[in-house]
Amino acid sequence: MKRWVILLGRGGTVLLAIGLALLLVSLIPSGGQTSSSMGTSYLYPETWQDWHEEVLTPQQRFSLSIKANGTLNVYLFELNSQAIYSWITEHHPGPFTIPTNVTYFEEFLQANPESIVWQKELQNEIAYEYSPTKVTYATLVLSNPSPDSLTIDYSFSTVTLIAPTGKVRTIAQWTIPLGFLLALPWLINLLKAKTKTES
Repeated sequence: MKRWVILLGRGGTVLLAIGLALLLVSLIPSGGQTSSSMGTSYLYPETWQDWHEEVLTPQQRFSLSIKANGTLNVYLFELNSQAIYSWITEHHPGPFTIPTNVTYFEEFLQANPESIVWQKELQNEIAYEYSPTKVTYATLVLSNPSPDSLTIDYSFSTVTLIAPTGKVRTIAQWTIPLGFLLALPWLINLLKAKTKTES
């Protein structure tokens, strides 16, 4: 048997074994540690509020579900809430400045659109999941532009993933067929040799 066939065959069987192992890992449920909070709160007219803030890693997934009794603007930022407050007080200094005024917040949005990861106008109920690509702050802000107070039911959860199953499964899907193709000539030669010895 040619040496290159043997080398390819051994390499193929190794790739096949790695691919099958990765496939098994990808079948493990992705959930790990979970932290969650839920409740009901209120948002005053023409104000905004930082509702939730934490540092997330690429191994974490943040999920939210919000229901309101009116129109509500929902924003997710990759920065901490202090950056928003600092910008507002820097651009509107004075003893009577109310940093939670929705007009000031909208000015911040116009000046810093790159900091917005996701935004949505909520009419009744909304659900969203976010997984960062780097270690970053994730700050959820709710803004009430209407002249009425809003009642808000919310639910947040952060799941720390055990394994990035999507990536692992993709690697396995490429590795298994490649390993099989590389090992195929070697397996065929082994079968031929076996049939010759038996006959």
